[in-house]
Amino acid sequence: MTGVLILAVIAGGALIAAQGPIYTRMAGMLGGPVQAATLAFAVGAAALLALLTAVGGPFPRRAEMAAVPLWVWAGGLIGVYVVLVSILAVPRLGVASYMVCVILGQLAASYAYDRAGAFGMAAREFSAANLAGLAMVGAGSVLVVWR
Repeated sequence: MTGVLILAVIAGGALIAAQGPIYTRMAGMLGGPVQAATLAFAVGAAALLALLTAVGGPFPRRAEMAAVPLWVWAGGLIGVYVVLVSILAVPRLGVASYMVCVILGQLAASYAYDRAGAFGMAAREFSAANLAGLAMVGAGSVLVVWR
């Protein structure tokens, strides 16, 4: 199961790399990044509602949604931010430079989140080798972005 999950994550990474160019094209055709993001999220919401219906899952109740801490709602806002930034950055940086910057940001933040036990996750210690790996990703990012 772990191997299948790893392959699914790799495929997800490939799809994330496709989002920037897709959203950029959409923004050019629809009049701007906000219009493209709105359509993208509407399509995503429709797909999720269809999936929820197909699997027979109950829609969250108002009381359940009210019980969710406010900081959890930021997840949707983060998605909007990422889509809008990809629309603006991909045409200027290119897909590879954009993605390597995204990955550097993800890794640096994930180290901090893991170390602090953020968002209710278990805190994790890191070794010098882990931090050296992060530094190498940072150096690689510089090489990709500034060729």
